[in-house]
Amino acid sequence: MNVHFRVIVLLLLSLLCFSCNKEDQTIGIGMLPDSDLLTTAVDSSTIITMQTIADDSTRSTLVTYMLGENSDAIFGKTRASYATRLYIQSMVMDMSEYKLDSACFNIAKSAKYVYGDTTVAQKFSVYELTQPITVADCKNYEQTGAKPAWTFSDANKICDIQVPAYKDTLRTYSCKLATDFAASLFSKIKECTKTDTSLQYVDSLFIKKFNGIYVTTKDNQFNNVNSVIVHSLPGITFYLSGKDTTTTLTLAPSPQPYDEALKTDPSQIYLQAINFFEHDYSGTDITLNTESNTAYVQGFMGTKAKVTFSDLERWRKAVDHNTPSDSTIVINSAKLYLPIKKYDTWNQYLPLNFRVYDETKKPHKLVYSTVSTTEDSTNFIFNIHSFLITLYNGATKADNYSYEIAVPENNAYGNMFVLDGTTDPKKLKLVITYTK
Repeated sequence: MNVHFRVIVLLLLSLLCFSCNKEDQTIGIGMLPDSDLLTTAVDSSTIITMQTIADDSTRSTLVTYMLGENSDAIFGKTRASYATRLYIQSMVMDMSEYKLDSACFNIAKSAKYVYGDTTVAQKFSVYELTQPITVADCKNYEQTGAKPAWTFSDANKICDIQVPAYKDTLRTYSCKLATDFAASLFSKIKECTKTDTSLQYVDSLFIKKFNGIYVTTKDNQFNNVNSVIVHSLPGITFYLSGKDTTTTLTLAPSPQPYDEALKTDPSQIYLQAINFFEHDYSGTDITLNTESNTAYVQGFMGTKAKVTFSDLERWRKAVDHNTPSDSTIVINSAKLYLPIKKYDTWNQYLPLNFRVYDETKKPHKLVYSTVSTTEDSTNFIFNIHSFLITLYNGATKADNYSYEIAVPENNAYGNMFVLDGTTDPKKLKLVITYTK
């Protein structure tokens, strides 16, 4: 190792030791343009307002068989009814040697998911459908809320059934069918079993002879009753006697929604049933379509909250203006905080949906949906990070989207939420964190 090299090494070691005793420094920062610096910004200045609107999509594509009525000072009058075909529940037997003793219409009440005053008894009416339920009927109701005209007819009432105050156990309630009607219905089943007793064969013939049932509130009217039964299951039981034995034959409702193919049923005959929801907001405390300090969200009561971000488009333009044309921002997070004023639930907590629709599409297209990620006694919190990325990078303006808060699962739930529409930005806010 020559002398020159040793001198250089010693100088470098001296500089290194010297630098270890000095404070950390950012070297060269003054040589970089401002546009190349990474800074994190937090923006929660967007003005947010809310209003309660009627939910014309309060219906279920699920076969939930919700039945009952609720009269509420805030939400007005709501009732749930349903129409369904009936199918033979068990194996079909040769009924040529059996005679009909009697027949009953039954309602089995679910042991859970009840909303309203459980001390109030109800009476329901059962009708024979004058026309068959079609896939088109199901689809039209799901997409537009159009209720088939045949459900409004009371010309073919089968019976009225009294249901006592709700008990927290599974109970079945019955009404005896008129002798003539029961005999006629049983003869149709016997006719279907003459040549073949395979279950699907008999069902496919029977649904051509009997269109099904419509179960609704007493006389198909609002009766100012405030108890709703959920997941009730209807059916008809025939009590039969043969030469040396007695047996029963039960008709049960459709097991599937119209748009879910039953794997064991390639013919798809078991798919027709509709759950109806109707609302009367007259004389209520709710002010629809008007900004207020409270916004009401309730499932089958038919309300949701419309959210307006007054400055969201201005925020996007401001970010673009402050960002060089050859660079872009990175949105780290975007959280919407909605303060809770009041809520009630069934037996379990249910989150809310934040939905975004593209108003430039006809009909309006759902482009984003997420459920609340955190719920406590203070706030619902929605993580809308991915939507903000779409908004920033896309061509559609923020004002061309509509935003709503609603109950998930097609709103077929009884959970009620009152959101605090306060103007205090510390409570009702959208917090966007981004790096540029």
